[in-house]
Amino acid sequence: MKSKFIVLMAFLMTSLFIACGDQGGNKPANAPANNANAAAPVNTAAVEGDIKKLVADYAAGMAKNDVAAFDKITNDNFMFVSNDGSVQTKAERMASMKSGETKYESLTCDELNIRVKPDGEGALVIGKATVKGMNMGKPIDGVNRVTQVWGKMKDGWKMISLQATAIKDDKKADDKKAADKTKAVANTASNSDAAPAPIKK
Repeated sequence: MKSKFIVLMAFLMTSLFIACGDQGGNKPANAPANNANAAAPVNTAAVEGDIKKLVADYAAGMAKNDVAAFDKITNDNFMFVSNDGSVQTKAERMASMKSGETKYESLTCDELNIRVKPDGEGALVIGKATVKGMNMGKPIDGVNRVTQVWGKMKDGWKMISLQATAIKDDKKADDKKAADKTKAVANTASNSDAAPAPIKK
């Protein structure tokens, strides 16, 4: 009985030492650093270059209404938020392109600001898109600020989401205000040149 108790106590003590063993905070000063699992630093410039090319490829494909290119470059859970606030899934977007409801004459992207995740597995792009054509049955000629989210998947980089916001054309608005003001001044001047009404006696 006594020997069974000693064996049981030894087993419990061993289990306790294993469970509460070194958690990494008591390494000897001369222990070699374990760099085998340390990740290599991310080459941000290389990732930015890859993303710039993909953005250009996306724009070129959309300008040609290339459904296969769109399918290849976007992730299965891709979401699109248009500048009117409407939302489309990847399947809905592809159906809209196939039906001709969404059809671009031209699409270019520039002024790209790319931010790469520290682990190199994702990127956020904010840029400017100049577009001409139809989107979901509505004309979309103009300039948009776009935000794209990219993720690195098993089969390469994929666009996960895209949001477009129309950029107000302040120059056109200013030109219209100036034209309206000139017209108002001209009307006032022509009214003042009119013959004064006769004075009744």
